[in-house]
Amino acid sequence: LNPWFQVVFILEKAHIIWDPVLPRPTYRRIMCMLLDFVFSTIMKDMLLLDDIAAEETLQLQQLIHIILENLSPLFESLVDTSSKDTFSEENQWIQFDERIPSFRKFRKLADLLDFPLKSITASWESGELIHCGFSSSEVCHDVSS
Repeated sequence: LNPWFQVVFILEKAHIIWDPVLPRPTYRRIMCMLLDFVFSTIMKDMLLLDDIAAEETLQLQQLIHIILENLSPLFESLVDTSSKDTFSEENQWIQFDERIPSFRKFRKLADLLDFPLKSITASWESGELIHCGFSSSEVCHDVSS
């Protein structure tokens, strides 16, 4: 888990260095690409784990929440607040989902790790997990773990 905190630290430093010097559209595009890569890689590693114990599941869930919390200043720098009249926290999450393809799936994985089988099945049948980007094999693997 420690390497992921190093990645978060590096992303925080990149934010501090690049935010004031890069043109806003360039900064947003680069940071969103980096975040998408990081979230995708973390999820790939997590979804490949076999036989996850309840305590490990809780640790993985906490890791996702800590990563999101530690990156919140970076997220704030990526939000387009040009139309302040219509800006809301919900709008912020929509922007992230649009700009960072793996973001919705990453956030949902934290919930999925804590879901009982019945809730996972209901989320799959409703299409919610597909909408978040989960494949059937990922959901089956998560259930069997």
